[in-house]
Amino acid sequence: MKLGAYTFAWRPDRWTPPDAYRQISSVDTFTSNVVFEYGNKIIGKQIVVEWDWMSAAQFDALDVLYQANVSLVWDLEVVGQPTFTVEIISLNGELFDVTHWDRPFRRKVQMTLLIIDTSLVAWS
Repeated sequence: MKLGAYTFAWRPDRWTPPDAYRQISSVDTFTSNVVFEYGNKIIGKQIVVEWDWMSAAQFDALDVLYQANVSLVWDLEVVGQPTFTVEIISLNGELFDVTHWDRPFRRKVQMTLLIIDTSLVAWS
């Protein structure tokens, strides 16, 4: 899995599936309800990516991308899966020293990506 030019050293433990969702809204009127359907879409979906544990080096590399405030290509590196243009809208994780190791790790790391474009033309 890649985010921009960075290849994840540790793959995420969990993430929200980047599937299209049905966008629908409704508005009450005086005597009824009006429904607005915008069809299936993926643009604007937030993807939560989580790691139980992560090296501090990987967290620091992701933090550089987060602080840069730029759009990045997120590639799951799965055949048949599109790539997505995303923005990192949050990155959090607890820092502590692990006993018997000489380097720190992060735990409970959570990164939220906002999909702003996709390489796939049509969603079914």
